[in-house]
Amino acid sequence: MTKDQAKELLVRYVAANNRANATQGTSKPPSSQARKLLATVEGGQLLEQSIADYTTWHTQTAKEQKEYARPFYYVHPAVYAPAGEHWFAVQATVDRTGWTALIIFDQVEGQGWRNVATVALGSKKSDRLPSPIATDRTGLATAVNPTTRSGRLAPNQVADAFTDFFATGGTGAGQALSRSASTDQALKVYKDRNKGPDSQAATKRFEPGDARHQQIYALKLRDGSTLAAVPSAHDQFYELKKEYILRAKIIPNEKEAIFNPAKRIAVIDEFQGMLLAHLPTSGKPTILSHEYRMVDSQ
Repeated sequence: MTKDQAKELLVRYVAANNRANATQGTSKPPSSQARKLLATVEGGQLLEQSIADYTTWHTQTAKEQKEYARPFYYVHPAVYAPAGEHWFAVQATVDRTGWTALIIFDQVEGQGWRNVATVALGSKKSDRLPSPIATDRTGLATAVNPTTRSGRLAPNQVADAFTDFFATGGTGAGQALSRSASTDQALKVYKDRNKGPDSQAATKRFEPGDARHQQIYALKLRDGSTLAAVPSAHDQFYELKKEYILRAKIIPNEKEAIFNPAKRIAVIDEFQGMLLAHLPTSGKPTILSHEYRMVDSQ
């Protein structure tokens, strides 16, 4: 895979993605045609998120649907192919939004190249990487083993540290992470979990989940630190208190009802997503960005 071939692959991906989104945009229910088309160019955690978007399509407003189906394109792509690996990364900017992302392509189960992760470089459009991605004289990047520690953590420990903010407010494994916009958002979810009029009868809690796709993609930066795209998952448990179990039921919200419309004593939502983390050579790692989708509810 040369850099020119990688850029051409990115162009083909965008074209197929735009066609799939446009197909879904003309259909109120989930479109099997759009889903099949998207599966020819996406895989891994990214496809899980996209399928969730299509599955819950009718719960979006008309404005949200129109924006989602609007064509997008990547500009200024820079390809980073690590030597000896079966995947590569592209750093590019979305022309219609201005957000810059790291896009990972991998060979999925012998089906060919797929976009398996697209993660923003930060929580703001102006955010850039802490240090450029390192390349050698031939232009090749260097992959980092997911088990190799950089500073406080290794890439394969990042997901547990981040989901700890949902589960405990960051008092456990989350203490190994520095505070960022991502950890602040997760912490707010934890603090607000039992606020609202229904908290008298039901409680909400979060537990770390298993990512449906486990592959971690990590690259060395010029300053010796590590940049890692990490799959992540957590489950949300919304349960009636014991004294209400025999006389009440929880009514699932509109998105939850798509997966299971039954009124029940507990609603368990599964969230799948990706993180982009920076692991310095010393000190605490930082979650640069995160993105989740609810992919199931029972």
